Parts: sequence; C-alpha cells; structure tokens
Amino acid sequence: MKTFRFRVITPMSIVLDAEVGFLRAEDSTGSFGILPNHTEFITFLTPSIVIYRIGEKEGYIAVNGGIFRFSSNVATLSTRTAVSGDSLDTLTSIINERFISLTEREKTLYRSLKQMQQSFLKRIADIEREA
Repeated sequence: MKTFRFRVITPMSIVLDAEVGFLRAEDSTGSFGILPNHTEFITFLTPSIVIYRIGEKEGYIAVNGGIFRFSSNVATLSTRTAVSGDSLDTLTSIINERFISLTEREKTLYRSLKQMQQSFLKRIADIEREA
C-alpha cells in the first residue's frame, strides 16, 4: 500500500507524524481527500475534524483551522490547536472538556481585564481631578 507522511504541528507539540494512506480535511470550499502522490497545493483549513487512515485503522484530529500544505508526498498541517482521538465519541468528549475549560479561563481573563480597565479609568479620573 502506498503512503505519504502526515504531520500535524501546533506551537507546543507535534500531534502526529506518521505514514498514512489517506486523509480527509475541510477548507472553505468544502471537504477534500488526499491520496499518495497528490498534486502539490496549500490551503487554509476551517475548524473541523481531519480523518486519516493508517492501514485499516482510522484516526481523528479536531483542529481549530490551520494551514495545510501537500508537497513532495508530505502533508503538513500547522494549527494553533489540535486534539486527536481514536474514535469520534472519544474526540467529542475530549473537545467538550477542553472547550469548557477554555470557556472558564476566558471568563476569568475577561473579569481580570475588566477590573484592570476600571482601575485604569479611575486612576485617570483621579489625575484629572488633581490637575
């Protein structure tokens, strides 16, 4: 069986670096498939689930968009966030946990920024009163 190298890279880690026989991804024009020796190209992926096949086994990686490039029989996906899973059910639960965690962190950050903004505006008002 012919294969090609598939790499998924985030700023923090290499999520996948394997020989695969097929992958499916999605960009703004829709879903597309890649087989070994595909024509070289580059595209921007939308947030989606990338499906790849190693032998008879499928793997799944949820990505929050990214840059996909296929060149010299190597597919490279660079993305900010990637979550891999062996099944769609497992991947769904992992994504839900991470999004809940992310949402809580975003709320905390928003509250901190709001407090900083209020403190800053109060300080400016105090300075203007003193002048």
